[in-house]
Amino acid sequence: MSVLPELADYAVEALVGRGGMAEVYRAVARRGPHAGRTVALKRLLPELARDPEHVALLAEEAAVTRRLRHPAIVEVLETGVAGGAPFIAMEYVDGRNLRDVLARCAARGILLPVDFGCYVGHVVAGALAHAHEGRDEDGAPLRVVHCDVSPSNVFVSRLGAVKLGDFGVARAAGAVGRAPGAVGKVHYLAPELIRGEPPAPRTDVFALGAVLFELLTNAPAFPGQDVNEVGQRILAGRLRAPSEVRPELPFELDALVLRCLAPDPDERWQSAAEVAAELALRYDRAVGTELAIAAVVRGLFGA
Repeated sequence: MSVLPELADYAVEALVGRGGMAEVYRAVARRGPHAGRTVALKRLLPELARDPEHVALLAEEAAVTRRLRHPAIVEVLETGVAGGAPFIAMEYVDGRNLRDVLARCAARGILLPVDFGCYVGHVVAGALAHAHEGRDEDGAPLRVVHCDVSPSNVFVSRLGAVKLGDFGVARAAGAVGRAPGAVGKVHYLAPELIRGEPPAPRTDVFALGAVLFELLTNAPAFPGQDVNEVGQRILAGRLRAPSEVRPELPFELDALVLRCLAPDPDERWQSAAEVAAELALRYDRAVGTELAIAAVVRGLFGA
């Protein structure tokens, strides 16, 4: 049984996630402007707390995310240091991520409703458009590229709210590239990121297309036995239409997803806002609502 950390300003309740760099806890703020609020605490792993590079990465994530103010982006509330380890206190999304949703669908042998996938994609595209094109409170352009859009970083609350989170590898548009292993999960990496080229908004458009493919089919856009095979498939531009996996999907959705996944960035949708506008035409407005989304998640996981 793991021992929960002691954080003076927070009552830590449970460990809810752990990665290679940080762990995430559910906690309740004891004092301050957020007293009584349940939050998600992302804390650098203790063994990395003395590594200046990892400390800088977490600080950069906090600085980037604090500039983003959008209803579909997980909000950063404050940052600090506890027990010698830096942490970020964020809005807590009481629900599931899309990776869990898709896994539950696979276990039951079912596919998500098409309207669910299109609505969720529409919301995420809107969040990305804000990161790419929005301005902060001082009026400065954000120009933030997420670089890690994937099902595990999209959350659906019990009330049906859709939130994009984890800007841990986000960068300014045009920033010098990092190694592929430091810019997200290979199934969602645009070919230019795999080649180590600078990110741009169309990099996220590619990843969004891969996520849409999965939402519509519960299958990867680029299958492979290992990361090398997946990466080679992406670099070679070996595309397949969603309807090859789910034949009832209409031509319009095939065209939308395939344009997101074009190997040449100039042949993709030129902005996430364009994708959001197109997806708004592809779901039933009576189904594409938070209430309906909540009903789907409740049907999969129970109350």
